[in-house]
Amino acid sequence: MDYDLVGIGNALVDIEVCVEDAFVQKTGLTKGGMTLFSQEDQKRVLDTLGDNPRKISSGGSAANTLHGFSVLGGSAYYFGRVASDSFGRHYSEDMKLCGVGFSGPGAEPHGTGTCLVLITPDSERTMLTHLGISSLLHPENVDETILRNAKMVYIEGYLWTGDETRAAATVLAQAAKKNGLPVALTLSDAFVVNTCKPALVDFIRWNVDILFCNEAEALAMVGTDCLDTAFQALQAMASMVFMTLGARGSWATANGEGKIVTDVFPVRPVDTTGAGDLFAAGVLYGLIRDYNLKEAAILGSYCAAQVITHMGARMPVHSHTRVSEILAVYRARKAE
Repeated sequence: MDYDLVGIGNALVDIEVCVEDAFVQKTGLTKGGMTLFSQEDQKRVLDTLGDNPRKISSGGSAANTLHGFSVLGGSAYYFGRVASDSFGRHYSEDMKLCGVGFSGPGAEPHGTGTCLVLITPDSERTMLTHLGISSLLHPENVDETILRNAKMVYIEGYLWTGDETRAAATVLAQAAKKNGLPVALTLSDAFVVNTCKPALVDFIRWNVDILFCNEAEALAMVGTDCLDTAFQALQAMASMVFMTLGARGSWATANGEGKIVTDVFPVRPVDTTGAGDLFAAGVLYGLIRDYNLKEAAILGSYCAAQVITHMGARMPVHSHTRVSEILAVYRARKAE
């Protein structure tokens, strides 16, 4: 089978729990960020939450993007590792149901990675991640034949927290370049940027055509507290840049030809988990389907709005995907 988009990332099962702000403060976590946790520490936090409402669903940054891309009507394949345990089988079945190609669980009887996601009343998400077997993703897991007739490659920055996972991402990027495919990268989290900046900068300069980030990641990447300065600096690193600004929308540019500002689709937020992932899904779908930069950003804004209306980092399958209608609604709102 041919795939429009081929992605790679940490395959994780999300355990989402509703908590109060005081709980996040008490644990000493950075609200809205990601912290690597051991399985034991993750379980200890879960145990203290008792009967708090929770939801278990498949996740992983790049996987969320590919799922959204599939919902829009694109075909996608995902490189990631899960074990042959209940979480791994759940994950593999979920990928199959959403139409994303995936190799399935490995031979390991346990160890699928999990992400404990703490959702506060303001809909912000704070992530406690146990990578598990996803951290064992390595270059040999990348099958270059999957790229045959593909149109683009998408890589998540979380892979830079491990030597082997980073090497796997690099192999995929180099294979893409060999096949004349553009490479898109999401910086994933300010924690990743602050921890792995030199390696990320080098990778972006040599491999990345399309760069996704949020404002915290952009500021960390450039080492400034000025958003305009950060955005301009990123333009010198990649030919196309998309930066999300939460409720303030997004900025985009291609080949340094000025800033394109796109507003959000107004919705009532429930859970912001996956907003950036789904923004990327809409943008990549738009670019692959030859929509212009502004239209691609509008599709990204729509997908991000859809995912934050419910708990979970996957785009609701009931979301309509009529691109002409999405663009028309956005333009009508701007004309009011």
